[in-house]
Amino acid sequence: MPHAYAIEVTDITPSADGSAGRSSDFTFTTHDDLNEIVARVQRRGLFDQNESKAFVTGLKLLGGVMLNHRGEPLFAEFGPAFKAFMTKLKSGAKTQETQEAPAQQAQA
Repeated sequence: MPHAYAIEVTDITPSADGSAGRSSDFTFTTHDDLNEIVARVQRRGLFDQNESKAFVTGLKLLGGVMLNHRGEPLFAEFGPAFKAFMTKLKSGAKTQETQEAPAQQAQA
């Protein structure tokens, strides 16, 4: 079952003249439950809460566009690297820092 999402990006940086920041919004659909994926990434401890949300959302948005345009020359070189990255991420691979921490503790 597809999930539909609405994204709003608003510039919250205070402007010199006090005017409201610009914003843009869009919708997208994916077969994945982004909230569940964010929760899984947070449980793995790869990023803080905010970065987990940004990482998952950005990755799903980029992946969706790439999938829709997979035949485009723009993605010819990046596509295989993206696929390898996603395979590694889904396999549960940890970041270098996360892997080194237990090894360093074991040596102490």
